[in-house]
Amino acid sequence: MDLISEYNALLEADPSSAVEQAAWMDDEFVRQGVTFDGAAMRSFLRPHFLERAQWVRLRDEGRRLLELAARVARYAFGGDVDRLCDFLGTPDGERHWVRLDPGPPDVLLSRLDAFFGDEGPRFIEINSDAPAGLGYGDRMADVFRRLPVFRAFQDRHPVAYNRSVPAVVESVLHVHTRTATPVVAIVDFADVKTRGDQVILQRAFEERGVKCLLADPREMDLRNGWLWSRSQRVDLVYRRAVLSELLERKNEVSPFLRAYDSRVAVFVNSFRCRLSEDKVFFALLTDETFAGLMTEEERALAARCIPWTRRVAERHTLRGGREVDLVPHVIERREELVLKPAHGYGGRSVFIGSETEPAEWERAAHAACREPWVVQERVAIPEEVFPVCAPEGLAFEAFKLNANPFYVGGAEVGAIARASRSSVINVSAGGGSVPTFVVG
Repeated sequence: MDLISEYNALLEADPSSAVEQAAWMDDEFVRQGVTFDGAAMRSFLRPHFLERAQWVRLRDEGRRLLELAARVARYAFGGDVDRLCDFLGTPDGERHWVRLDPGPPDVLLSRLDAFFGDEGPRFIEINSDAPAGLGYGDRMADVFRRLPVFRAFQDRHPVAYNRSVPAVVESVLHVHTRTATPVVAIVDFADVKTRGDQVILQRAFEERGVKCLLADPREMDLRNGWLWSRSQRVDLVYRRAVLSELLERKNEVSPFLRAYDSRVAVFVNSFRCRLSEDKVFFALLTDETFAGLMTEEERALAARCIPWTRRVAERHTLRGGREVDLVPHVIERREELVLKPAHGYGGRSVFIGSETEPAEWERAAHAACREPWVVQERVAIPEEVFPVCAPEGLAFEAFKLNANPFYVGGAEVGAIARASRSSVINVSAGGGSVPTFVVG
């Protein structure tokens, strides 16, 4: 019996207990701050399991890919950021900010999105511009360990969870070299749905003996050459507000942006992280035009781990070693492909070719030439059976699954997984989240 079936069988043996455990878990999530938009994070009674060899591959290849992307972003086009922005289609409002260079690391914290199939992980996105979930993952794992069904499973198998929060605290503090005890501000808009994740991280900094604030960028100011949050001077910004939202409200947050521009505080991540996390960046890593930026081994890694990706444009390119006229090829091979806006997030405006009517797909393909959009080879989405507890009882249902390893400066950290009935898997779009445990 495989691990998933074995765990689900433990639940099926006592359905009434499973329903009680699900209700307890929701209540405990609220008590522990594992909340999304003020309610318990949507989840399941079964976590995500990876065998040790699978975990090592997901961790190692994800880490190498992210570090490769960050390096290539610094040296593409001979280090000319404006030419890189032209290729990526970076919005005009963002260019000034990604052009500023406070120095490496450009990416200290990130989360990768992958589908893990029989041939290993295929990474479909990098999320470095204020990644969420690092605190949630650790707290969810703590709650899962207290479930009777999990304890029964753990009696049969060695199960481990890699914590992320301690590495976040140490890595963020390590970037700051100006004072021994910096004041840290976790900065985001106060009404953000992932506020609970930030509270968890704030407490971790405080337990480390570091003063840490939750600060709204609208309430920050520049005074006497320092960045302030109300009456507290801030030395180190752990940025959780994404750049696009800051710029949408730039008149409200102008002192905060000026603080970055004038480098009066250290920012993690810097705005340069937007370059290597851009959805078009995978086109740079997989396009034959840019092969000279990587070693042969790095090109093999990219080919193995990343689906074929191109920025949509009227051009010829290679796919599978054969030259194709890109836009007609996209229209013709609809069922093999996905179209998505280069600078969207939260699963917005994504077209899954096999789930889109041909006429709508053709319109989207032509429209994508006028804006920064990418076309990407559709990766087979794995499915796993999860328990679903409702007032009427326990059921089991197949969900599409996305594996999300965290990156914290190359340290050993953990992962979460997101499951959804929809092919666009995102908590914002109604998915559920579970911690990833390593078995063996």
